[in-house]
Amino acid sequence: SEIRGAELLLRYRWRDIKLTGSYLYTDATKQSEDGLGREPLTLTPQHSAGAVIMWEEHGSHLVGFEAYYTGTQHLEGNPLRNRSDAYWHLGLLGQITIGKVSYFLNAENLLNVRQTKDESLVLPEQAPSGRWTTDIWSRNDGFTVNAGVRIQFGD
Repeated sequence: SEIRGAELLLRYRWRDIKLTGSYLYTDATKQSEDGLGREPLTLTPQHSAGAVIMWEEHGSHLVGFEAYYTGTQHLEGNPLRNRSDAYWHLGLLGQITIGKVSYFLNAENLLNVRQTKDESLVLPEQAPSGRWTTDIWSRNDGFTVNAGVRIQFGD
């Protein structure tokens, strides 16, 4: 395998607002099976990026939004496709603090991205390698929400 790439990370702060952004370029290849050239490395997106914006007033409230992009990936042993779809993962977070008690709400995968929405992970028949499933190249948990309470003890 040969892997090269570059990453860009940016951070910006303005008053109580923080913005972080990143971009990753990956050139990942391996020798082709016929030995005559190179082919993309499996399950390695060439392009991925992310951004997080957070508004926080310490001891009072916090609101955040995150967005992550995963580009297409080369797939092996998948009879349904040889390239994955690109996808976005979006999330929201909110927290309010009153005294020593914080209440939070977190929502993940707002677009409800799931590889299994379009195709099964189970192969129609067992692969020569003995596998019964395809590789997982995307999210599979779907939209999720969790909430909770944090209590600070002591000072």
